Amino acid sequence: MGADLFRALMDATIASSAALLLIGLLRKPLRAAVGARVAYWLWLLVPVVVLAALLPPPSQIISASSSSVAAQVRSALSAMSVGDAIPRGQTGLVAGGLVIWAAGACAMFVLLLRRQRSFIRSLGTLLPDRNGFQRSETAVAPMLVGAWKPRIVVPLDFEVRYAPEERDLMLAHERAHLSRRDVAVNAVAAGWLCVFWFNPLIYWAIGWIRTDQELACDAHVLARQQEFRRCYANALLKTQLATESAWRMPVGCPWHSNHSLRERILMLKRPSPGLVRRALGIAGIVVLAASSGYAAWAGQATADNKGPPILVDLKVTTTNLQTNEVSVMATRYLVHSSELPSDMQESPVACTPFLPPDLVPDETKARRLGKGQILLECLIREGGKVVGTPSAVTLDGRPVVLRIRMDAALYAYELELNATTSEERIAEAKKASEKS
Repeated sequence: MGADLFRALMDATIASSAALLLIGLLRKPLRAAVGARVAYWLWLLVPVVVLAALLPPPSQIISASSSSVAAQVRSALSAMSVGDAIPRGQTGLVAGGLVIWAAGACAMFVLLLRRQRSFIRSLGTLLPDRNGFQRSETAVAPMLVGAWKPRIVVPLDFEVRYAPEERDLMLAHERAHLSRRDVAVNAVAAGWLCVFWFNPLIYWAIGWIRTDQELACDAHVLARQQEFRRCYANALLKTQLATESAWRMPVGCPWHSNHSLRERILMLKRPSPGLVRRALGIAGIVVLAASSGYAAWAGQATADNKGPPILVDLKVTTTNLQTNEVSVMATRYLVHSSELPSDMQESPVACTPFLPPDLVPDETKARRLGKGQILLECLIREGGKVVGTPSAVTLDGRPVVLRIRMDAALYAYELELNATTSEERIAEAKKASEKS
């Protein structure tokens, strides 16, 4: 369990870091090309790529067949178990790393919670307004606060501090945050920061996403009120000296955001992109997210140095030693070194292939293999207990037969195995599977 969690955490860290670097490179050029509203959707790359990286690797059963098997045989042969992916000698380091990670995640959660509560307390007593807002003596500009039930808070002297046009624009901006569910996005970002507190890219990403949120809402408001760009800029400048920054409120959407003020003013000078450009931008982001997710999923074996795919043909003949009843099961599956398809995890008999060091340098189990050899480790269970762990070393593409008969077992087994990395044979097997 600990090894699986550690592995998932590392995979998610690598995937999210790659996505964040790509976003960092593309967000400004894309914003200039298709507008801030469309460019904001680029952040979908992060959850898509991370989810793809955590999905089971692209190993699969190509074909399977079996003869009629008696009920007692089915119950006697139970599921195969998969060993830890992390060597036993490193379990202590993994456990220690998980303890440090958990402590850091809890500390970050407490820190963000205290900052959020401190900010809410700094607003003082919130007074209800007849327009459905809440007023604060300390607020200098409208803001959207509250993780579960977002509400707009305005200064007590809102009407005195700002002109009517400015008030309308600022409230439209906060309503845009509300309709776009930006508070929920910020809550997810805060949770992401708690989980990946050790990744320095996350801290930059928090600032980037808040900036992109503000720019997207600015564009949303100005798309409907183009003639008020100068008024909008004046409202931004009036809050330049505001002392509350977005970082002090982890979950919320304040009107003022000092770190992005220059970008927000510059964006006001640009014309809004047309419908065609926005549609092309959305299509491009969807294609980028889909291709990046697929690359993260399909590239898991390559990233883990598991070498080329292996086609395994497994035929199991089982003989009941009491009744002499014989059953036959044939399975063909495509995997990488040290893997089994997810559908094979409950198989009564399964064999895991391992490639030699010239193809998979990190494969410790196969370090004694020579070039062109493949190690096949099998596992057989009866009644929930392991009764046999036969293994064989064979040449790539050469069949091998294992005959197993244990004194305490109820059955005798004959395993006919053939494993190959031949691209031609793998392609033929896939075509044959598609036709059947």
